[in-house]
Order: sequence, then structure tokens, then C-alpha cells
Amino acid sequence: MKKIASIDIGSNSILLLIGEVDKENILVLENEANVTGLGRDLDKNGEFLLESMNDSFNVLSSYVDLCIKHHINPCDVVVTATEATRVANNAPDFIAKVNNELGLNITVLTGEGEAYYSTAGILFDSQIQDEQISIMDIGGASTELIKVDTKTKKILHSFSMPIGAVRWNNWKSSGVLDEKLSEIFDNYSESLEKVHTSKLYCVAGTMTSVGSIYLGHKDFKEKDVNGLEFKIESLKDLHERHMDKTVEEMLIIYPFLGKRSQTIHSGIDLAMAIMEKVGNNQIYISTYGLRYGTLLLGEIKDEFIINR
Repeated sequence: MKKIASIDIGSNSILLLIGEVDKENILVLENEANVTGLGRDLDKNGEFLLESMNDSFNVLSSYVDLCIKHHINPCDVVVTATEATRVANNAPDFIAKVNNELGLNITVLTGEGEAYYSTAGILFDSQIQDEQISIMDIGGASTELIKVDTKTKKILHSFSMPIGAVRWNNWKSSGVLDEKLSEIFDNYSESLEKVHTSKLYCVAGTMTSVGSIYLGHKDFKEKDVNGLEFKIESLKDLHERHMDKTVEEMLIIYPFLGKRSQTIHSGIDLAMAIMEKVGNNQIYISTYGLRYGTLLLGEIKDEFIINR
């Protein structure tokens, strides 16, 4: 088995996965997640905030230390970045600093690439038996929706909407949420119809956190969350019970949220808005996603790379 590592630099969190990989098998050695809010206030400023870049750099530095501990050269780590890095004006400076000082080579994915590797990750989940599934990947600044044939692993339809938990938060604070949401859903109405489904497979931090909240856990336990299923009515009930709780109260009740406590309400609101559009009544939570896909497939296809 070959020991490799992948890092997913998202708009809200940065994830590390180190594992020994043999064809379609992964022996997980390290699995880390840290919320850094890299995409915070991105639409207002057009660039990464210095604080967010520093927090992200420090997390990446700690990940490099873990990789070296496992005798993995930083230049061999598969590092991908998504929506925030696609659009921030100062993203090239951040990418260069990470490369020069930490030795990590960041690949900026297209929306299609993000969907492709997220799909490869979720299909690693052996519990999935349905022949066709629709996947929702809510990030900080974008949300990917994918319909895939699980037998052939062929993506039937995928698209990336420029809205995520952090953006929802920012737009709500700025008083432009309704306007932005209406515009996005109008622009993507045909694509949303194409992923219409009774069961929605949900990956990434917002929905895995929802799964842990649903279970009432104070600590995040991946083995309990992965494969969790519940009705959308349960999500609505969860939302009603928590919607009036402050960030501080959410953090006291669910310490595992950490900095995600600042965006969890927005993430749940976004999830429910999308679920209304795709018509699902059943939710499936998967802890597999982009970092699993890039770890399994190793190399990033040229067609999915944005040069920044």
C-alpha cells in the first residue's frame, strides 16, 4: 500500500487526510479538519482577509508537520482549493506563500472538478446501494450538486452554485440575501430540476455537523455520522429547536462545532432551501468527500485545473 496525503482548502475549512491506499482501499492514518474562514467577507472585499490567511497558513503548516511525521514530502501532497481561491484577488499571493514557505503545491479546481472528485470520494462509501444518487456538497462559498450512476461511476449532471454557508452568512448580514438567493435559484432552476430526488446524499462540514447535532453529540464521531439517515422533517425540527440559539450557546451545547458555530445556522438554512428545490424527503450523511476522492485518484486532471 502506498502512503499518500490530500488537503482540501475550502472556503470555510481546511481538511487533511493521510492514508495508505491500495486500488480502492484506504487505511486512514490521519484525518484532520480545521475551520479557518478563508472565504469570510470575500464578496464584500474581493480578497482574503489577512487574519483568515494567517489562520489558514498556520493550519497548513501543522498539516505539513503531520505529513513529514509520516515521511511524506510536502511537494507530493495532493492539495486542492475551491471557490474562495477561484475568485479572491489575492489568492495567487496566498498560493505562492504556501508554496514557497511550506512546499505545498496548491491546485485550484474548477466547479466541475470539485464535483468530480467529491463524487469519487462519496462513492468510496460501500454502504451506498442505490443505482443513481444525487449528492449535495455545501461549502463555504459554493454548493455542488451532482447526479451520478453509482455502478458506472458516470456523472449524469453536475453544477456548482456560487453560494455556501459563509456567503449566506455574509449576505444575510449585508441585507442582500433574498435578492441573491432569488437570482441564483432562477439561474440554476433547470439544473436543480435535473438532480431532483427523494433521497439526497450530503457531504462536507455543514451537513456532517448537522448529523452530529441530530445525534446530540458534543464531540464529532465520524463512525456514528457516516451513513446516518433521517427524514427532512427531522432537519426542520432540529432547525426550529436551535434557530434562536446564539453562536455562543451553540458552541456550549456542541463544542465540536468550533468556529463552524458562526455559520451553522446559515448552513442549515441553505440546506433546507436547496432541499425544497430538489424535492427530497430523506437525508443521507456521508463523511467522505473531496479529500477522499483526490486521495484515491491521486492526480488532478488538467481539464479540472484553474491557473491562478
